[in-house]
Amino acid sequence: MSLEQLNQQIQSILGDFGILLPEAVLIVCSFVLIILQLVLKDKGSTIKTTFSLFALGLIAMAVSTTSISGVYFNGLLSLTQVVGIAKPFFILVTGVILLFPKGEGLLKKGEYHFLLLMILLGTMLLIQVNNLLLAYLSLELISITSYILITFSFDRKGFEAGIKYLLFGAMASGLMLYGLSLIYGLTGSLQIDVIGEFISQQPELGFWLPIAFILLFVGIWFKLSLAPMHIWAPDVYEAGPTPVVAYISILPKVAVLIFFSQLAITANLEDLSFDWKMIFAGLAVISMFVGNLSALNQTNAKRMMAYSSIAHSGMLVVGVIVGNAFGVQSMLFYGIVYGFMNLGAFYLIDVFQKEGFSKIHDLSGLGRQAPWLGVFAVIFMIALAGLPPTGGFTAKLLMFSALWDFYQTEGNQYLVWLFGLGLLNTAISLFYYLKIPYYLFIHTSEEKKEINFSTKDGTIVAIIVFLVLLSFFKADLLLNVLNQFNFAL
Repeated sequence: MSLEQLNQQIQSILGDFGILLPEAVLIVCSFVLIILQLVLKDKGSTIKTTFSLFALGLIAMAVSTTSISGVYFNGLLSLTQVVGIAKPFFILVTGVILLFPKGEGLLKKGEYHFLLLMILLGTMLLIQVNNLLLAYLSLELISITSYILITFSFDRKGFEAGIKYLLFGAMASGLMLYGLSLIYGLTGSLQIDVIGEFISQQPELGFWLPIAFILLFVGIWFKLSLAPMHIWAPDVYEAGPTPVVAYISILPKVAVLIFFSQLAITANLEDLSFDWKMIFAGLAVISMFVGNLSALNQTNAKRMMAYSSIAHSGMLVVGVIVGNAFGVQSMLFYGIVYGFMNLGAFYLIDVFQKEGFSKIHDLSGLGRQAPWLGVFAVIFMIALAGLPPTGGFTAKLLMFSALWDFYQTEGNQYLVWLFGLGLLNTAISLFYYLKIPYYLFIHTSEEKKEINFSTKDGTIVAIIVFLVLLSFFKADLLLNVLNQFNFAL
């Protein structure tokens, strides 16, 4: 390489730093939070929270002013138009997490704010990478910060859950890294587009390339809590702080799905000599059954939501299995609506826990004493079950429509099984989602119970409820936004 070419490359890389303005703002604000912690110690939660929300506003402004399409840093980053809707969604969810009612003790700690922003940074990087090693580092940033945050309940149960989360995560990371090394050895590159060109020219690589990609998929299964990499989820969800659990149930999952969909298309995984979609279809069905059947007997609301999350992961991955523009659009619609449903459900769980109600049977009769709280809980539960008039119904309708269209195009029989068993699991989920409304309004309790549902909590939950209902009655608003983006990637 000549000196002139080297100089041009350096100039190009320096010019590309503008695309990382949101990430740069995030990093600077994160270090300011650490300084605030050193100065204020475990005091000044209002100052720290206000600054964190202000930082999120700055990051959102930076996102709105940067370009959202193109290849940067000599191919390391490839920003598609999907980033334009994913980043604002991530920022909005982070802002709501900072307002959770039981997070007051956590908000005193500057490290808590810092680690939340590090997860946000990891997800923002993951959805725009074009290099598998950078994707691995982004996933590790998300994972390591998640392991630490789960222990922020500062009790024995939380530490045990954090260790279990760490051990499963370390195993998944090791297998994923070994898969990356095999892919590099076989294709000579870790650039996703270069790997795609190689696969399109030489899809038949015998035994090792399928094994390499399956090892890579292990990391994806872990972050999505797809069976068989789901075992960590129930204990982590039950023992971790509710705001943290809500956060890791949404952001990493949606970010990994976006990354995986881009990987499948850019790397031409369709040309591989083995049918990876059939493997994921099987795992999706297993995850739905494991999640829904295991949730039936749960008495702890957070543990029930863990199994719910496993079942929803099985539905969300259907969008990647379909893999066309309609499939990715349906997956993103489902992911956004699922994020709001989960956010609202965990917010109410946090309200209940703050008042001392941790078990589902503890909620007996509370819906009659706090009608608005009970109505909001019912809306979130029927939304998660996929019933009208909520966005959960619209999301599942779009996903099943995309799957059926794909089956008519491809004709693979396992797609019919995925469609039918997916509908069956939707029916099974009704039995545990409607358990909470049953206890709130129908089941009676001998002891008198009271709950404080503050104006602030009511306002936040009402806004989330409005968004969940709006995505049913005016689903075209979100669909029109999604239609503005190029899902051909």
